[in-house]
Amino acid sequence: MRKRFAAFLLIASVVAWGIWCGGQYFNEARVTPKRLSNPPDSVVAYNAIPMKGELPFFFPLNPLIFLVSLAALIAAWRWARRSRKWLVLSTVIGFGVCLALILYLAPLIWSIDRGLDTLSAAEIIARADAWKFGNRIRLIVEMFGFVCSIIALRVWSAESEITVATDG
Repeated sequence: MRKRFAAFLLIASVVAWGIWCGGQYFNEARVTPKRLSNPPDSVVAYNAIPMKGELPFFFPLNPLIFLVSLAALIAAWRWARRSRKWLVLSTVIGFGVCLALILYLAPLIWSIDRGLDTLSAAEIIARADAWKFGNRIRLIVEMFGFVCSIIALRVWSAESEITVATDG
C-alpha cells in the first residue's frame, strides 16, 4: 500500500511539473512578449485588458512542484536506490524555483506594475529586462526539474519492479 502511495506521488510530481512548465512556457512564449514588448506603454496596455473569470495559476501551483516532489521523495525513499539522486534533484530544483519566484521574480514584476506612476521609463525598462532574463533562466531550470521528475519516476518504477520480483 505504501509503495502504491509513493507511485501515486511520483506520478503527481511529474504531472505538477508538467502543468507548471507548460504554463511557464506559454507565459514566456505568448504573455511576456505582449506585456513587456515596449515598457512602460505595453505594461499599461496589458494591465488595461479586462480579466473576467481569471483563475490563479502561479502561486497555488508554484509551491506544489516543491511540495509534491518532497512528498514523493519521502514516500519513495525506502525503495529508491538509483532513483534517489533524481528525486532529490527534482525536490531541490522545485525548492529553488519557489524561492526565486517568491524572493526575486514576483517582487520585480510587481515593482514594475506598482512603479508605473513613480519610476522613470528607463528604470521600468531595466527592471523588465532583468525580469525577462531571470524568467528565462528559471524556465530552463524548471525544464530540467521536470526532466528529473520524469527520470525519477522511470528509474524508481524499474527498480521497484525488480524489488517486487526478487521479493516474491
